Parts: sequence; structure tokens; C-alpha cells
Amino acid sequence: MRNALSQLPLSGKCGIGILTVLLLAAIFGPMVMHDPYAQDLLRSLEGPSAEHWLGTDQIGRDLLSRIVVGARYSLLIGVGATLFGALLGVAIGVFSGYFGGWLEMAMMRLMEMLMVFPGILIALMVIAVAGDGLINVIVAVGLRAVPIFARLAQTSTHAIREREYILAAQAVGASGIRILFSHVLPALFNSLVVLAALQVATSILVGATLSFLGVGISPEMPEWGSMLNTGRRYIFQHWPLVVFPGLAIMVTVLGINLLGDGLRAMLSKQQGRGVALK
Repeated sequence: MRNALSQLPLSGKCGIGILTVLLLAAIFGPMVMHDPYAQDLLRSLEGPSAEHWLGTDQIGRDLLSRIVVGARYSLLIGVGATLFGALLGVAIGVFSGYFGGWLEMAMMRLMEMLMVFPGILIALMVIAVAGDGLINVIVAVGLRAVPIFARLAQTSTHAIREREYILAAQAVGASGIRILFSHVLPALFNSLVVLAALQVATSILVGATLSFLGVGISPEMPEWGSMLNTGRRYIFQHWPLVVFPGLAIMVTVLGINLLGDGLRAMLSKQQGRGVALK
């Protein structure tokens, strides 16, 4: 672990630093901060103070507490949607790429059809059918990532299945499932990790967009997109309601992208060394 961190470029280390602070705040912050749901109409739209570091919202709720708790929802949507998209997409791509034939043709045509539609449109259609709720949002946002993971897995599996060690495993009678789990998936790991890191950031943005549009998550929940939607009505009267949730989204996405870029650079460097040694 320490060796991997030492090889990570500065951008990746900065990303880890940002995400570590965010995770610690999301986990432990609510234990020592104000109740994010507690209302005090007499102190609505107050500016930053010693008691409320970022001020209060339109019904007197502590803004900092709501932003910190909102990190939980945003990270849950980002990570959950990416895991859902990765599991389903990689399964489709790997099986299609390895076995080929009509299965590959049918699945890849379906993935291409999904890629034609903007991700936010797919999410809106799913929520329109399934209804609101955090789980439905995760599934809706995750479906957007399925064809992305499927295409990467299918293309990479095509190249891997012709390698000598795969042909040798087939020659000794290894089953297709065993080859996929023992040889193909480990070979895809590096590429999938980088793609997953970047997809978490995109999923957070899509989830925040849905909340900003007023669908998916209840407006009362302290989700960053929902806070932006509410705060825009007071942008000239009380700018912190818009600026601070927006900064939270920006910093989180920046941290994840920095980590993803750092991982890509580190893994590419390691792969280059491996090729040189061969």
C-alpha cells in the first residue's frame, strides 16, 4: 500500500487528500455538528457566524451541517451507481467479448442504443417509471454507465482471448467461466479501476442534476443538487445557499478526477515497465 502511494503522481495524492477529508467529514461531522434538519425560523438566512460557520438556510437550518450530511448522499449515489453500472456492464462486455456470436451482436447493439441517449435522459426515464427514492436514483444513474463499462470490457476481452495463456488454458480443458474469472477479469482490472474512478465523479454530477431538477430524492433531504435548487431562489438575497453547495460538488468532483488521472498515469507507467522487461 505504501509503495503504491509512493508511485502515485502528485495529482493522485492531492485527490486522495481531498477525498480523505471529505470522507472523514461525512462520517464524523454529523456527530459534532448541528442537526441538519432542526429548524429555527427566527434565524433564517443568517450569514456566517461563530455558531453557524456557513450561515443558515431559508428556514434556519445550519448550512454546514446540511452540506456535510449531503456528502453522504452524493458519495452513496456516485459509488453505488458506479458499482451497479460496472457489475452489469462488465458482465455483459466480458461474456459478449469472450463467447462472441449472436450474444455479442445482440448485447452490443443494445449497448449502442443506450449510448445514443444522454445519461440524464436515461435517468429521468427510469425514475419516471420506477418512482422517486434513493435506490431508484442509484439504479437510474448506474444504467447510464452500463454501456460504457460494457464497451471497454468487450473490446479488451476481444484482445485478451487470443493471447497464448488463454489458448493454453482452453487446450487443457478449462471452462469458459473459469478462464473469465481466472485470466480475463484480472487482466481488465487496471483499466476498470481508472474508468470506475472517473465514473464516480460523473455519477455524482448526474445525481446532483436530478435533484436540482426536483426528481429522485425528496427536497427535504440535504442533497447538494436539491440545496442548489432551493438556494437559487435566494441567490441575490443570500448567496451562501448557492455558492457553498456548488463548491462542495466542485471540490468532490475535482478530487475524484485528480485521483483517476493519477491512477491512470501510475498504471500506464507500470504497464510500460512490464512491456519493457518483456
